[in-house]
Amino acid sequence: MVKVGEKAPNFSLSDTENRTRNLNEFLGQKAVVVFSIEAFTSNATKELCEFRDSMSRLVNLNAQIVGIDTNPPHANKILAEKHRLHFPILSDPKHEVTQAYGLDVPKRSIFVLDENGLVSYRWISKNSIDEPNYEEIEAILRHVTPKEQATAVLPTVITISRQIGSGGDEIAQEVAKILGWSYFDKTLMVEVGRDLGVSEEDMVDFCEDTYRVQSLVDKLMLRKKPAKQSFTVRDNAHIRKTLDEEQCLSTIQTVINNLAGRGKTVIVGRGGQAILKHKLGVLHVRIIASKEVRLDRIIKSEGLTQEDALKLIEEHDKATSEYLQRFYNINWDNTSVYDLVLNTSKIDLGTAAKVIASIAKPS
Repeated sequence: MVKVGEKAPNFSLSDTENRTRNLNEFLGQKAVVVFSIEAFTSNATKELCEFRDSMSRLVNLNAQIVGIDTNPPHANKILAEKHRLHFPILSDPKHEVTQAYGLDVPKRSIFVLDENGLVSYRWISKNSIDEPNYEEIEAILRHVTPKEQATAVLPTVITISRQIGSGGDEIAQEVAKILGWSYFDKTLMVEVGRDLGVSEEDMVDFCEDTYRVQSLVDKLMLRKKPAKQSFTVRDNAHIRKTLDEEQCLSTIQTVINNLAGRGKTVIVGRGGQAILKHKLGVLHVRIIASKEVRLDRIIKSEGLTQEDALKLIEEHDKATSEYLQRFYNINWDNTSVYDLVLNTSKIDLGTAAKVIASIAKPS
């Protein structure tokens, strides 16, 4: 049996897409290895909901969840989709990894690993009704080590909230370029989602830009297919059946938290300032500009009339404000939410990017 303080055994197992994954790629942050996922989900509805909600909270604590089950990859994929489990589930059909961790038979078990792969906590079920103490697991993950305290001074993640026409997207891309970091766009979202067991066709970019107050079915919730053709929800019966706000939000939150765990990422919009508000090492930035400057930029970049450009600004501002208020209960205009607010009516976009980058990487 692997004991607390010992090195967790490495493994190489197939995920739901039949790609080989090993333990080392999940380290560098705290990891939670969960055995017998199907057994966790076969309990009563109350226990299933507690398991799923607890896994989401653990991700919010900067932990990488890794599920291991004896089912083949295709069965694990069905399991993940059925129960909306947005973390990798790996297949251990010969019980080799199960036994390496000291489990004589597959049973519900949880191992918490530190950034270096040392076991800091373990829980092994004694019977079918035994449930883990999720609060205890969360307490382990909340503990900040001296190493983490020393590295928490400089941000490793930057979230940028921007008004349309403020140049926020251009600034974010330039910041990522200066720092050599990843820029969170739809391509990266699909890549990370795939790593978490969410296929490209099931990945929905639920953000302020596509949000409207009414339901997703009635408004502009768009979905990208591999051919890059957009469909509204009402155009596809499968989407209409499976897609809802809770699922979309959960997916986006899981992806953003996973990216934050990896670090060196610039995240634009999508409620990043709310999702990561309690995380160490995150710089929250807001980019604004006067309405006159925004109008001028939009008219030039989009070829719109002044009337249409003004309407676009008003609709976009309203959608963003309501998105953040409705789903995260934050006031978009509340400056206390951000660490830095830059007005591109006063400074050019290049200077704004350099200011932000200098905070993450002082000269």
